[in-house]
Amino acid sequence: MNVRRTQFRKSAAILILLSAMLVATVGAIAYYSMTMQPSITVNAAPVRFASGGDWTSGSLLGDNGTWVRLAFKAYPNATFIYEDPLNLTNVDTSSHQFRLRHVSITPATGNQQVSNFTAINFVVKNNAGTVQGSFNYTTTIDTWNTPSTTTWFTLPASAKWIIYVETKGAAKANLNVAASIQIAVSTQ
Repeated sequence: MNVRRTQFRKSAAILILLSAMLVATVGAIAYYSMTMQPSITVNAAPVRFASGGDWTSGSLLGDNGTWVRLAFKAYPNATFIYEDPLNLTNVDTSSHQFRLRHVSITPATGNQQVSNFTAINFVVKNNAGTVQGSFNYTTTIDTWNTPSTTTWFTLPASAKWIIYVETKGAAKANLNVAASIQIAVSTQ
C-alpha cells in the first residue's frame, strides 16, 4: 500500500510540476511587451499648392497649401484650356518627388451624366513650360477611363511647376452637369 501511495504522490508531484511549468511558460508569453515612444512634430509641408496666373473664380486654396478645390468649366464640343490655374511649389532647399494618383470621381461610372464629358486632362509642366507628364480622364459613353498613377516627378529645390488643365464636354452635353474629381498628390 505504501508503494501505491508513494507512486501516487510522485505522479501528483510530477503533474503539479508540469502544470506549474506550463503556466509559467504561458504567462511569460502573455506578458511579454516592448515600448515605443515616437515623437511627432508638426511642420510646414515643403511641397505645396499655390494659385497660378489663371486661378479661377470659385477655387479655394487651403491656408497651408496642402489642399485645393478647383472650379473649372467645360463647354460642349470645345476644349477649354487653363494654362496656369495651379502651381506646385517646392519651398525647400533640396529637391522632392511627387506623383498624381486617382482617388475618386463622380458621377460614378454607369451614370448617364458621365457621357456629358469627353476629357479632363491635367498636365504637369516644369517652370520652363516643358511637359513632364499628364493625367487624363476620358469617357466611353457612361464609363470613366481613369488614369493610372503617374511615375515620380522630381521637383527641384525652390521650383514652381504648373498644373495645366484642359476640359472638353461632349458635343450634345447637357448644361450644368458637374464632375467632381479627387486626386492625391503624393510627395516624398
